[in-house]
Amino acid sequence: MEDLIGKIIDNYRVVSVLGKGGMGIVYKAYDTKLDRYVAIKMLNASAHDKERFIERFKREAKNQAKLSHPNIVAVYGFIEYSNLLGIVMEYVEGESLEKVIDRQGRFNLYDVIYILKQLLLGMGYAHSKGFVHRDIKPSNIILNKEGITKIMDFGISKSLYDNSVTKTGSKIGTVFYMSPEQVRGQEVTNRSDIYSIGCTVYEMIVGQPPFDYTSEYEVMDGHLKKTPTKISEKLTSVPEQVDKIVLKALEKSPMNRYSSCEEMFHDVQELDKHVAKLYTSYFKRTEPKSKKYKIMSVSAFAGFTLLLVGLSYFVYKQVNALIASNELDKFKKYSIQQLFSSDEGKFKFSQITKVESGTLQNLNSITLPDSKFAVAVGDSGTILTSQDNATTWKKNSFDRKIALSDICLLANKKVFIVGDSSSIYIGSGNLDSLKLIPIEKGYTFFRIKFLDDKVGFIAGNKGLILRTQNGGINWTKVSTGTNEVLFDIAFFDMKRGIVVGWNGTILTTSDGGNTWTKLNAFPTDNYLKSVDLTDKGYGLIVGGNGTVLWTRNYGDSWNKEEMKMSNGFQKVKFISEDDAIITGSKGIILVSKDKGESWNLVDSQIFSNMNGLAVDPTGRIFIVGINGMIFKIY
Repeated sequence: MEDLIGKIIDNYRVVSVLGKGGMGIVYKAYDTKLDRYVAIKMLNASAHDKERFIERFKREAKNQAKLSHPNIVAVYGFIEYSNLLGIVMEYVEGESLEKVIDRQGRFNLYDVIYILKQLLLGMGYAHSKGFVHRDIKPSNIILNKEGITKIMDFGISKSLYDNSVTKTGSKIGTVFYMSPEQVRGQEVTNRSDIYSIGCTVYEMIVGQPPFDYTSEYEVMDGHLKKTPTKISEKLTSVPEQVDKIVLKALEKSPMNRYSSCEEMFHDVQELDKHVAKLYTSYFKRTEPKSKKYKIMSVSAFAGFTLLLVGLSYFVYKQVNALIASNELDKFKKYSIQQLFSSDEGKFKFSQITKVESGTLQNLNSITLPDSKFAVAVGDSGTILTSQDNATTWKKNSFDRKIALSDICLLANKKVFIVGDSSSIYIGSGNLDSLKLIPIEKGYTFFRIKFLDDKVGFIAGNKGLILRTQNGGINWTKVSTGTNEVLFDIAFFDMKRGIVVGWNGTILTTSDGGNTWTKLNAFPTDNYLKSVDLTDKGYGLIVGGNGTVLWTRNYGDSWNKEEMKMSNGFQKVKFISEDDAIITGSKGIILVSKDKGESWNLVDSQIFSNMNGLAVDPTGRIFIVGINGMIFKIY
């Protein structure tokens, strides 16, 4: 196959090779029109009956492009080049389960549950649309940098080269994860995928597939005739629910397996609750002996506490970066009630409650302008509204399938929503009539912030800051002197403000955002994701690798602490003059009671990534994240 690196095909510039296989080569490419990276799987079209091959290719690509789910790698379309056909897909920066298992041996149980739930959501959606994967295995499941599970390769190349992909006689799949009916060449159904999921989960926990033999014949014979060894026999003290779930998925007869991913998901949910009880009932917390604490990630603590109850065989690693810090064993967790029950002030939080959102799309931002009305926005044009203080949610009829990053509601009832594809939408408070504001193309907007009803700012990629002085009717570009992605913006007052972004970028202004200067006090290649400032001069910045910066003098000087965490922080917010909260990936919630100088880790028992954070006028905290997650702290 021709070397394509450096070539431009349609609007894609080929950058590098991501992987090679028997069916073709996967390239990383840059989409010059939409300003994003994509993956392109190139197949050789010089097969017998070329015209029919091309026709089937286009049909398969169009069908797979209909799958739109946060846990499935999106298919954007197809391209033709010389004798090659390419399927253009979402580019996922991360690692496959196969690579993680090869490096660290196996996963700890909490990471398995976290990944499996997302895998079942994605596959359940695909099955509901009539798709069967046929080749579920660790190498086709990717964990991106935020810990989101992505299913890839729905077998388009295999189906093209096999004329009987859904007919008797076809064997599609990898032998270690192949269902008995696939081994026999019988019809493949959604229950075949469930069997392969069982094989994958078995390997994630144990470190090897259920039938790990040297010859292909022995492996296939195992699928057809043998019962796999119980996981609890290989790893003592594993809850018996694990065996029940995995062995049911691995039943020889499809009719004895789970009938659907939804049925299996229910049992995994119950397992999740059971494992949580194991460590919460065992581990008795004590009052802190000193004021300052370091931070531990949720998965790391889960692995540690499971050790206390006998699960000493599981490997302690993080899903995202999977590299643990030596400092982690010093850290400690507390409940919300413990952290706030002794307060004499206004905020006395006691529990964290999940709210049903009615969507599986990733939610990126939430706002609560008063004690009743709430709005959340997310991927695929998702807009949710609530009229009862975020208790019940209704989906807006917005029809643009773009990623929405942030929302801002002004006191004059104007609403602004920003996202990718240079999208700025303006409307009234009820969100019934959103109108697109014409802006130069090629940008992604991450944050919108108004200082009053007239003056507002937007931060985005390519070093972009937009400013309005007439209530959002017109926006002008402000010179920033950088081309880095800018994630967040905040102000101490009408004059002094800060923007943070990629590669440790910090920009400051002292003239109301007319000019911006780069702050070079903290050289770092960690991204800085969120900033919050108060009119008293207190400020907090958080980002990757556990980075926390705090100031008490309007940013004239900053104190820095890098916790060397494998997970990053996503959002920081002052709850009051003294209290602040940080949320991050893998369910991290941190609380400070001294303006950000020291932090305690909340025992949230949440294992999902948290993207957005808001505090309502009464001080209640609301968090949104992946797969439609909404949590309320009160």
